[in-house]
Amino acid sequence: MAKTIIIYLAREWLTWFLGCVLFLVGTIFLFSLVEDIEQVFPRGSEDWYQDLWYWLISYLPWLLPICCLGASLFSLSFARKRGEWTAMLANGISPWQTFVVLGFIGFLIGWGSDWLMNASASRNMGLSDIKVRSLKMQVGKDRLWYFRSFDPATLSGADLQLFCYGEQGEDVMRIRSNKASWSKEKGWSFEQGRFLGFYSSLGLPVIDQDGQSIDWEKPSNKEAGHYLHDTKSPGMSRSFEKLSGLPFSDDPTPYLWLQKRAKDMSVHEIDRLLTRFPNPDSHEMVPYQLRKAQLWWNGPACFVALLIGLGMASAGSSSTPGKLAGVSLVGALLFYLIRTLSDSLGEQQILSPLSSASLPYILILLGTLIFIKIQK
Repeated sequence: MAKTIIIYLAREWLTWFLGCVLFLVGTIFLFSLVEDIEQVFPRGSEDWYQDLWYWLISYLPWLLPICCLGASLFSLSFARKRGEWTAMLANGISPWQTFVVLGFIGFLIGWGSDWLMNASASRNMGLSDIKVRSLKMQVGKDRLWYFRSFDPATLSGADLQLFCYGEQGEDVMRIRSNKASWSKEKGWSFEQGRFLGFYSSLGLPVIDQDGQSIDWEKPSNKEAGHYLHDTKSPGMSRSFEKLSGLPFSDDPTPYLWLQKRAKDMSVHEIDRLLTRFPNPDSHEMVPYQLRKAQLWWNGPACFVALLIGLGMASAGSSSTPGKLAGVSLVGALLFYLIRTLSDSLGEQQILSPLSSASLPYILILLGTLIFIKIQK
């Protein structure tokens, strides 16, 4: 008897869960098609089924917790209304037996969501799929690259301006080039441009006749070096057809990954960016660190939402389905208001990424406990 009732309630919960998923996915899909069809199908009709699948995957972190909450509220509240909850208690079946089964289902949904999000990393759109016009690369305080146009497929850019600075922020060298290409084996190569070398504490950078390397010319004495170091004019200005062999190799790939919004990236892609980006502590990395923390909550959020729904639905007999729906709607709005605020605090680095991502769940859980206590 107990097994039959528990299986029945679990089946009711799954029915409500699937109903919530279909309703929300259908609504969001229709609004996305009306607003901008490229949000759903960025590559057109060629790979529409893959685009649709990964569009759906991108909504899982917030879609599934809402569905777990709705399924818990409505399945238990309607069981109360139809007298099934009373019949279960009358037969000596503890509510905790049902809660354990539903909690296990919620855990599986959260784990499955995490697995799908990680599996989606295998998609990893190639660099040729990244849309970029100009490209800016700020490498610490040492170098600034600016391309008027850049082709991710060939890793080459046009109309480059490169500024190199010394330890005190002084100019060391500048390069203007019609075309610059990157190769992992050979580094950067430049075509048709001009090289400007400035006196610095390192000396004067000069390029050899073949344009294959850079040498540093030291001043003849300290007084001359001090004087030349204070000048703002270039000590060398030379045009070139081809230039290579620069003493640095700044990979443009991580900067191209930055063209993709944090919310559109998987955990694998974010980890790869954070590992390979040359300035991991820069402000540019904050949205990606915050997104990683939010994705960490993807699985636990389903379980937390399920527990909140079960607690609210079983709080008291006066909690009708309509009242619970109203309370859950207010709670959902409050949750996303708190999340917007906490995201802002995280982006401004007032809170750490993990604290910012955890704050909405902690506050909404405390609010639920207060609601349950009032109902009792």
